[in-house]
Amino acid sequence: MKKETLKKILKVFLTLQWAKELPRQGFIALGFKRNEADSVAAHSFTTAILAYLLASEMKSSGQKINVDKVVKMALFHDMAETIVGDVGTFVKGMAGGAFGPVEEEGLKWLVNDVPNREEMISLVEEYMDRKTLEARVCKVADNLDALAQAKGVPAAKSALKYFKEVYHITKIPWHKIAVEMILKDEVEPERSWQKK
Repeated sequence: MKKETLKKILKVFLTLQWAKELPRQGFIALGFKRNEADSVAAHSFTTAILAYLLASEMKSSGQKINVDKVVKMALFHDMAETIVGDVGTFVKGMAGGAFGPVEEEGLKWLVNDVPNREEMISLVEEYMDRKTLEARVCKVADNLDALAQAKGVPAAKSALKYFKEVYHITKIPWHKIAVEMILKDEVEPERSWQKK
C-alpha cells in the first residue's frame, strides 16, 4: 500500500473516532441521561452485527440477498454523523427530508480521498432510498438496535410506540414480530453462561 493512500485511510479512521463520543441525540431529546444514550459508533457496531445475522439467515433459507452489502450498509449508514452531528429521527421527520442532503454532503467530505469512496456513498444512498431488500434489512437492524437501547430506559416509554409504526418502511413481515418480541420481553439477553 502506498503511504499516501494509507494516510488518506487513516485520516477517515481518526475522524471516525469522534463517533465513539457522539451520543445519539434522539435519545437525549427523550430525556435519557448521557450514560443511557449509546454513541453513534456503538449503534453502528451492533446494527452491523444484527444486519449480518438477519441477512445470513435469510440467505440460508433461500432468499436472494447480498449479505456483504447489508453489512457494509450498516457500517456506513451513520458515518456522516461524525461530520454533521446526529439528529434524532423525530427531528428528521419534522424536517421532511431536509437533513438527507446535509448528511450526504458530510459523507462525501469524510470519504473524499479514500479509494472506495464511490462504493461507500452509493451504499448509503441505497440505504436511504429503502428500495432494495438489502436496504430494508439494514433498516430493520437499525430500528431493532434503537428499540433495544430504548426498551430499558423509563424516559423512552412514550417513544416505544414509534417502533410499532415503522413496518411500512421495511415491508418485512418478521420485523413486526421482532419488535413485539422485544417489547413483550419474549427474548432476553443470553445469560446461561452465568448459571454454570
